[in-house]
Amino acid sequence: MKGHESPAYRFGAFLLVPGERALLHDGEPVALAGKAFDLLVALASQAGHLVTKDELLRRVWPGLVVEEVNLSVNMSAIRKALAARSPDAADWIETVPRQGYRFKAPVDVDDVATLNSAELLRNVQLPGPPDASPPPARKRMGRRSAWLAIGALTLVLATGLAWLAFGRATPYTAVAVLPFAADTPANAHLADGIAEEAINALTRLAQLRVAPRASAFRFRGADPLEAGRRLDAPVVVTGSLARNGDRVTLQVDLVDVARAAQVWGSRYEVALAELPQLQRRLIDDLGRTLHVRADGSKTQRLAQDPTRNTDAYQAYLQGRYLWNQRSEPALRSAVEHFRRAIDLDPSFALAYAALADTYTTLGYLGWDAPAATFPVARPYALRAIELDPALSQSHASLAYIKFYFDWDWAGAGEEFRRAIELNLNDPVSHQWFAVYLLAAGRPGDAMHEVRTAQRLDPLSLTINTDVGFHHYYNGRYAEAIAQLQSVLGMKNDFGLANLWLARSYQEVGRLDESLAAAKSAEATAPQWAVFIAQRGYTLGVMGRRDEAHAVRDEMQQLSAQRFVTAYGVALVYAGLGDKGQAFAWLDKAFAERSHWLVWLRLDPRWKTLRGDPRFAALVDRMKYPG
Repeated sequence: MKGHESPAYRFGAFLLVPGERALLHDGEPVALAGKAFDLLVALASQAGHLVTKDELLRRVWPGLVVEEVNLSVNMSAIRKALAARSPDAADWIETVPRQGYRFKAPVDVDDVATLNSAELLRNVQLPGPPDASPPPARKRMGRRSAWLAIGALTLVLATGLAWLAFGRATPYTAVAVLPFAADTPANAHLADGIAEEAINALTRLAQLRVAPRASAFRFRGADPLEAGRRLDAPVVVTGSLARNGDRVTLQVDLVDVARAAQVWGSRYEVALAELPQLQRRLIDDLGRTLHVRADGSKTQRLAQDPTRNTDAYQAYLQGRYLWNQRSEPALRSAVEHFRRAIDLDPSFALAYAALADTYTTLGYLGWDAPAATFPVARPYALRAIELDPALSQSHASLAYIKFYFDWDWAGAGEEFRRAIELNLNDPVSHQWFAVYLLAAGRPGDAMHEVRTAQRLDPLSLTINTDVGFHHYYNGRYAEAIAQLQSVLGMKNDFGLANLWLARSYQEVGRLDESLAAAKSAEATAPQWAVFIAQRGYTLGVMGRRDEAHAVRDEMQQLSAQRFVTAYGVALVYAGLGDKGQAFAWLDKAFAERSHWLVWLRLDPRWKTLRGDPRFAALVDRMKYPG
C-alpha cells in the first residue's frame, strides 16, 4: 500500500475515512462506536497481513493494561456491523488462534481529497433553505470542497453516534461494573477503588439496578458478555487504569451484552491531584450514557466530589481495598489508612463511615472484644452522619452498632430504615435489616427483606447463605439444608455456609454430616472461635465427651492469645449437658456484650436450657421487642 496524506479505505461497498471517523456503505453511514472503529482502521490499514493482539492493544489502548476480551467484544461488533450491510463481509476478518487477526477483503487506498462528494453524501440529506431550488449537477470537487462536504457528513454521523451512545429510546435498567484492570499491582487499590465508588454512586439511581461489588468483582478478568449474562445486566462497564508518575490514565468502556458490542468508551487523562474530580466526571458520564438520571438532591449528590484532598482520597481507596479482604491484618491496616484519610481531610464523611465499618467488622468477626470495637466505631458513624446526613453507609453503620452492641432495638430499626430510604438499591442494607427483623421477632418481614437483598444481588454468597440462615432460625431445616447446599455449589469452601449447614444437619439428627460440615467451616478460618465452638458443641451432643472437653481446653488456650467469645464456650458446655457452666459462661457473654446474644431466644442449641428460670431471666435482660 502506498502512503497517503489523509487515507480513506475502500473494501466492497464500504468506505472508511479514519480522519473523519466515518464508515459508509454505498454512501450511507454505518454506526460503529469507539474502539471498534479504531480496530477496524488498524486492520484495514494492514489488510492481508496478520496484526497481532499485542499490536492491536498497543495501538487502540496505548499505555493501558487491557484484557484481551475487549478485542473479542469489539471484533464481534465490527463483524455484525459489516455483515448487516453486506453478507459477504461476515468472513472478512479472520481470527488467527492465539495470535491475532487478519483483514482478508481487498482494500484500495485513496486520499480524502480525491473522493467524490456525491459518493460521500449519497442518501445523506442535509438541510437547506425553504423552497430551495434543486441543486445543480454535482461535479468533482477540489480539496476544500471535499473537506466541507466531509465536515457536513461528520456532523450527521456525530448526531447519529451521539444518539446511539446517549439517546437510547429506553434507558438501561441494570448495569454491572466489573473490577478495573491496573497496570501494576501497586495501583490495584486505585483501580478497584474507582470501580467500587462508581458502583456505590450508581446505586443511588432508583431506576437502575446495579450489580453489587461482591458479585461483580467475582468476574475479575472475565468475559464481560458472560459476566453480564450471569449478573442479569444488559450492559457492563469495564475499565483499565495506568499511572505514570503524577499522571493517571483511565480507559472506561460500556459493552451492550445483547448486541455483543461496545456502545461507548472514554479515555480520561488527569493529574494525580485531580483523582477525586475524575471520579465525579466518570459518574456523570456513565449516568448520561446509561440514559438514566437522578432528580433533585440525588442529582446534586452524584455530582459531589468525595473529598478535595487527593492524598486523603488515595488513603481511603487503599483502606477500602484492604477492608474488602476481611482478614485480621488487612482490617488493622485499613484502620490506619482511614485514620490517615481523616487526618488529611477532617470533613471526609466516607472515611468516617468506613472507619466505623472496620471497627465493627473487627468486633463482629471476633478479632477483638465487642467493648473494644463497637463503642470506638460509634463516634465515627455519628460524625459521618453529621457531615453528610444523606450518606446511607453511615446510617447502616450506626444501625449495626445499635443492634449488635447497644441492643437498642427501636434505635437500630430506625437507622436501618433510614439507610434503605436513602439507597433503595443497596443489598447489604436490606440484608442487615432482615437480620435485625428476624432477631426482633418479625420473621415474615425478615424473609421479605432478605429476598429483596437476594433479588438485588443474586450471586452474593453471604446473602444466599442468609436465606438459609433465616430458614434455620424459623425451624425449616430441610429448606435450610437445600439452600445452603446450593451456596456450597457456588463455592464449596465458603465457611459461613458450612457453619449453618452443620447447625441445620444437627437439628435433623444427621450428626456425622454436621461434624463434617463444622470441620469444613473451621478449615477456612482455623482460629475463629465461632467455628471451633460449633465443633465442640456437636462432639458433646454426639457423646464424645473427651473430644468436647479437648475443644473447651483449646478455646481457653486460644483466649490467652486473642479474644474468644464466652458465648462459644457456653455452647460447648451446653453440648456436654453441663448447665451450671453453660449459664456461668452465658452471664460472661452478657457482660462482654456478645453480639451473638441477639439470637438467644431463637438459637435451638439452647433447647436443654430453656426450661430453666435462669434462661428466662437472661432473655428478659435482652429486652427483646414485642
